[in-house]
Amino acid sequence: MNEGKLFTLIDSAMDEIKLAFHPVSRYQEIPFNLLRSNVLPVILRLSEHPFLSHYFNYMEDKDTYTYRHSIGVAIITHAIGLIIDFDQQELVELTEAGFLHDIGKAKIPEEIINKPGALTDEEYAIIQNHTCFGYEIMKNIPILTYRQALVALQHHEREDGRGYPFRLRGEEINHHSKIVAIADVFHAMISKRSYKSPVPIYKVLFEITESRYGTLDPSIFLPFVKKIMNYMIGNEVLLSNGMKGKITHIPSNDPVRPLIQTDGVYLDLRSERSIQLLEVI
Repeated sequence: MNEGKLFTLIDSAMDEIKLAFHPVSRYQEIPFNLLRSNVLPVILRLSEHPFLSHYFNYMEDKDTYTYRHSIGVAIITHAIGLIIDFDQQELVELTEAGFLHDIGKAKIPEEIINKPGALTDEEYAIIQNHTCFGYEIMKNIPILTYRQALVALQHHEREDGRGYPFRLRGEEINHHSKIVAIADVFHAMISKRSYKSPVPIYKVLFEITESRYGTLDPSIFLPFVKKIMNYMIGNEVLLSNGMKGKITHIPSNDPVRPLIQTDGVYLDLRSERSIQLLEVI
């Protein structure tokens, strides 16, 4: 399928997500069968593309952030599921949970959801309720699983117990929720918002990896980071010492500190800790 047709599919999928949120905001049921038939096939196709940033860039100028975020998180969620070898049934369940993870935001006032600046403490407390709202919506839909409802509830929980709504830790958090949490953080960081610029993908990967023993589960995100970094092998990079080089190898134990070839010399950023990769060109 050519690029133009894929972009048309993205537009259609985003329209379906938007339509799904509106009935919920009026306390009606999610038109989930339409989402399953019209959105899921698009996500499955896009998730298998090696250069996901190409499609994320296309979505940046589209409609409200919440809708494109739902598509983006579902795509990343599915990609992670593929990397960690989920079977087809579990992949579908996980991906559906990914694009419904924020459905509870339909019951949050739009002026808070779309506020162009920082939230007040009171507004932040209100928006945190979207996890509980999403859980209540999804657990009452017969064709959805309880685990999918838990994703809506737990995708802001963190390994160190500093998340919400219940400050769960480690194994207290459902495995699918941990996957969607990583996709949620990753897509939010690479996305443009009215109050922030998108963060370059490499910097996002670096920051997520640096927090590996705190907020997110390293057994899930390290394979994801390594997969993305492997696509960068052969790319030119700019280093913090002003030199340019080329990525030649991605180490499994520390994928954001690759082996760089520059001026006939190899630099291992795992041992050259004073030198950092600033930009992938």
